[in-house]
Amino acid sequence: MIATTHVGSLPRPAGMIAKQLKKEDISAADMASYVAQVIDRQLSLGLTQVNNGELPRIDYVSATVARIAGFNRRGTAPLPRDLEELPEYARRFSGRNGLITLNPKAPVQLPACSEPLSYQGERSLQQELDMMTEAFRKTQAGGDPVSGVSLFFTAPSPGTVALFLENRYYRDYQSYLEALGSVLSREYEIIADSGVMLQIDCPDLAMGRHTRYKHLTDQQFLSLIEHNIDVLNRALGSIDPQRCRAHICWGNYPGTHHCDIELDTIFDTIMKLKPMSISLESCNHRHAHEHRIFAKRTLPADKVLLPGVIDTTSNTVEHPETVAERLRNFVSVLGPERVIASTDCGFASTSTAASVSGEIAWLKLGSLVEGARLADC
Repeated sequence: MIATTHVGSLPRPAGMIAKQLKKEDISAADMASYVAQVIDRQLSLGLTQVNNGELPRIDYVSATVARIAGFNRRGTAPLPRDLEELPEYARRFSGRNGLITLNPKAPVQLPACSEPLSYQGERSLQQELDMMTEAFRKTQAGGDPVSGVSLFFTAPSPGTVALFLENRYYRDYQSYLEALGSVLSREYEIIADSGVMLQIDCPDLAMGRHTRYKHLTDQQFLSLIEHNIDVLNRALGSIDPQRCRAHICWGNYPGTHHCDIELDTIFDTIMKLKPMSISLESCNHRHAHEHRIFAKRTLPADKVLLPGVIDTTSNTVEHPETVAERLRNFVSVLGPERVIASTDCGFASTSTAASVSGEIAWLKLGSLVEGARLADC
C-alpha cells in the first residue's frame, strides 16, 4: 500500500481548545493526554508517518524561536502580494493573528533579531520530543501494535525564520541566514538523535517569493533561495538524508494565491535540498495542474515525493476516488515506492487560525488513507 502522512499541524482536541478559550493553564499532564489522543487517532486511521500534531506550539516557528536567544525586538510579519492587490478582500481579516499580515491596516507583530543568536533550547525541545515518543510508545503498547509506522517532528528552515522574523542586528541577510543555520543545526541534531524523522518546513522556497521578497525578480529570488538551501544543507550536515523530509509550500493562509511563483520555475533549485523526501502542495486550485511537471522533469533518483492530495484550506471532504486519481498522476511517473500520500500543508499552522475544523480534518485524513488504498489496487 502507498504510505500516508500529513504535513505537521493538526487541529487541537476539543478539551484543549476549551481551556485555551477560557484562558486556563494547560498542564504538562494535560498536554501529554492531548498528544496521546492525537497520535492514537492518526494510528486508528491508518496513517503511516505520524507526529504530535504540533499541539504544544502556538505555531510552527515561534516554538523554535523561543529556544533561540537574540529575538528581543519587534518586527512586522510580511504581507502577501495577492492580498496587497485585493484591499477589499484583505479588509475581512482585521482580527486574525498568525505569521502573515493579511490586512495591511492590521499588521501582525512578530519578534525581530536584535542581538547575536545562540541556542538555549535543548531542554524544552527534548521535553517535547520525549512527550511525543512516550505517547507513541504507550499507544502502541495499549493495543495491537501497528507495524511499519514511524514518527516525524517538524522544525523551520533558517530561511523560513528569516522570512518571518526581521533582522535588526546582523549586517546583511547572508550574515543573518548563516547565524540562523548555525543555531538551528543544534535543533536538527537533537531531533535526529531522538530517533524520529526530521521534517524541515521551507515555505521560504515558494511563499517567500510573493511575501517578504515580492520586490525581487524571479531570477533574484532563485539566487536568494540557492543561498537558503546551501545554508540549510550545511546545517543538516550530520543528518542522514533518508531520515529527513522537507516541506515546500506557497502558504496556508486564505488568499487567492494568484501571485504564487510556478513550481516549474523553482523546480531545479529546490531539488538541491539534502533531505530525501520532498513534500509539495499539489492539489489546491492554484497548483493541482503541476503534477504534469513530473512527466517532463526528472525527480532525482535519490528523492521520494510527498504530494499533497488533500486541500487543507477547504472544508469539502475529498472523495477517496479523487484522492486515488491524484495519487495515480504521480505513481504513473514515479512508481508507488517513490510516492507518499500527504496533505497540501498543515491543518492548523497556528493554534488560533485553523481554517478547517477538527471534525472535518479527521474526515479528510480518513479519505487520504482510503484513497491511498484504492490507488494501490
